[in-house]
Amino acid sequence: MKLKKINPWVQGKSLHILAQVSVFLVGGLAVWSLFTSGAAIRSAKAGNIKKHVANDSLTFKLTKKHRDTIAIFTPLEKFEAQASDSFFNVLAEKARFNGSALVAHDGKILYTHQFGYADYKTHELLTDTTEFQLGSVSKQFTAVAIMMLKEKGLLSYDDSIVKYFPDFPYTGVTIRMCLDHRSGLPNYMFTCGAECPNQNTLIDNMEVINMLAEYKPHCYFKPDRKFEYCNTNYCVLAAIVEKITGYHFADFARKNIFQPLGMTRTYIYDKYDTVIPNRAIGYNKNYRKAGIDFLDGVAGDKGVYSTVTDLLKWDQALYGNKLLSQATLKEAYTPHTKWLNGHSYGFGWRLFQYNGDTIIYHGGWWHGFNAAFIRDVKKGNTIIVLSNHINWCINRSRDLMELFRNPNAVISIDGSKDAQPDGEEGTGGM
Repeated sequence: MKLKKINPWVQGKSLHILAQVSVFLVGGLAVWSLFTSGAAIRSAKAGNIKKHVANDSLTFKLTKKHRDTIAIFTPLEKFEAQASDSFFNVLAEKARFNGSALVAHDGKILYTHQFGYADYKTHELLTDTTEFQLGSVSKQFTAVAIMMLKEKGLLSYDDSIVKYFPDFPYTGVTIRMCLDHRSGLPNYMFTCGAECPNQNTLIDNMEVINMLAEYKPHCYFKPDRKFEYCNTNYCVLAAIVEKITGYHFADFARKNIFQPLGMTRTYIYDKYDTVIPNRAIGYNKNYRKAGIDFLDGVAGDKGVYSTVTDLLKWDQALYGNKLLSQATLKEAYTPHTKWLNGHSYGFGWRLFQYNGDTIIYHGGWWHGFNAAFIRDVKKGNTIIVLSNHINWCINRSRDLMELFRNPNAVISIDGSKDAQPDGEEGTGGM
């Protein structure tokens, strides 16, 4: 998911705000805006944000679920909780958001709520234990797996892929180039879609490697020439983890990442273990069930299922040294390609440059699922949004982060953001 810069993010200290939501229907498409400045909330049309003024100070009218917990928050946390509650209620009502949202500050959950159905046919409601496919948000787990092996001295970022797979037809491609999408490798999904003889059976990562070796599709460009996002990179990285450790990638992640962090509701869907106990069903934009296909057996570039609360455990672990040293993680948050409109890429994370700070984020989509994971490390804020109805409205989540950065900002949320993210493509998409 590519976050398009709409407004500059500017530091602000005042907690007196005016938020206004306007909804316009143009050609059947809901276009709405959230504005902040001043001392009161006004909502003429949205219905979910209510005007509420007390002693010239602003509060939001919270849903019942969050009224009691807000008392323990600092003033800034209270504002962020109030803004989040209003934001996601409007997103659900006016943009058909169906999913789970969580907002945290320094690991403290300020807001979490589920909207809609895990299964539209049975009307089974989403809960805080429902698992969602993360799509390309999965890539950060693959990057960490590679970094863990690097810390143990089991690989070097500058190792050639040919070192691990002698028949790999692309010389000059290194692990580092796969991590930062500078390899030029062709998209395996297109090759497998055209050449795989049996598309009724899940394939795995080694079958992808073998198919690339057999059919040798042309590279997009010479290695390390430029950045171009490609899912093949992370398929190859997961295969390297398997080659070095002897574990299926799903087993390695479970034993070395998920279990140590207490992520008990996080799994990888792969050819060897496809049981996800409380998995939501993914739906495309027209509410058509997305289903599963033969590419779902490939892990590393996608395939992780998780919940918002498990992802918060992951987020918090990245501030410490439990999995990796901070020195190793620093390189993952370092831009490995030049900044373009304030955006770059590290190892498994997209990066956004803001006033000398770096916002770490990634989005994902696959088979009816859509995910957004945004980390403002400088401010300690985390926004996690998971959806099983892919209509792109969660792309607007960056506006909530902007509001946290500057409570006096004017935020424009329009329908142009509700579009497929650039660069995260594939058969089914990510």
